[in-house]
Amino acid sequence: MNAVSMRKIRSVLPAALGRKLPRQIEIVPIREPEARRLNRRYRARRRAANVLSFRYGSDYGEILVCPQVIRRDAASTGNTYSYQLTWMVLHGMIHLAGMHHERSAAMARRVTAIEDVILRRL
Repeated sequence: MNAVSMRKIRSVLPAALGRKLPRQIEIVPIREPEARRLNRRYRARRRAANVLSFRYGSDYGEILVCPQVIRRDAASTGNTYSYQLTWMVLHGMIHLAGMHHERSAAMARRVTAIEDVILRRL
């Protein structure tokens, strides 16, 4: 990962979230066609996802990142690639800890607030 290390991200997560993460998390880069296929399959979205996370029990989780999409997102928001990648890994970790912004507007606000605080610390 070319961004801040997962260990660093874990160290600034709220303790309650950190305890809910799988013991091992692997970050897997994927190409855009795969990101599109998986996003369609698991989220019923037609576009390529920038990040997808999958949890396989309490021991293992994966964060799939699509560098091509993350680079475009970074350019369109004025962020560096490193910042955008860090944000997407953090976002995936929050999902692996059980927080899902799609469930409600209140949860989306909470996820955004947590991300903002953590990204400022990093």
